[in-house]
Amino acid sequence: MIFAFLNASVFALLLQNLVFDGGFGMSEAIRIATKPKEFLPIAFTVAFFTSMTAAICSTLDLIPAVHDLTTAYHLLIYCAVLAAVYLGFTALIRYGLKMKNEAIHRIGMAAVNTLVLAVPMINRRAAFGVLESVGVGLGAGLAFVLAVLLIGQGQERLSENESVPDAFRGKPALFLYIALISLGFVGMSGQALFV
Repeated sequence: MIFAFLNASVFALLLQNLVFDGGFGMSEAIRIATKPKEFLPIAFTVAFFTSMTAAICSTLDLIPAVHDLTTAYHLLIYCAVLAAVYLGFTALIRYGLKMKNEAIHRIGMAAVNTLVLAVPMINRRAAFGVLESVGVGLGAGLAFVLAVLLIGQGQERLSENESVPDAFRGKPALFLYIALISLGFVGMSGQALFV
């Protein structure tokens, strides 16, 4: 069981990086990487939401009546699970830890990241068990953290590099950098098609 969990985590983190390889949450990763003070709390909050929704949704899929529903109903259930996790986490942050509204807004941005809802759908399609689903959720969340760190470091180095032509300074150079990283992850996953 532990091997299945770790295998799924490593698969989602490195070999099938859902952020670089699948594009899930990429725009949010780029936006967060530009705000160094915010990126680690938001990135780890995305990892938390991804893991929690994966665990709860895969557990719900063990119920035969839920398992036999169509994809549209599963998406509605997954949205309801995410809303419940978000409301519970927000209540804990606001009333338990007495955090400000600004922190709650950031948590909301992490909860609506496309990666959070993509993981339960991917788990369902792959027919993963509960441990594998949690592993994919954790690995995908950590992949988001890795993506934000790589994008942040790349953006910092590109802004300091004097040899980047003026036409490519800023976002164009960053998008080329991200495209090259994405190609690397697709190549590692073995899904690259060579024509």
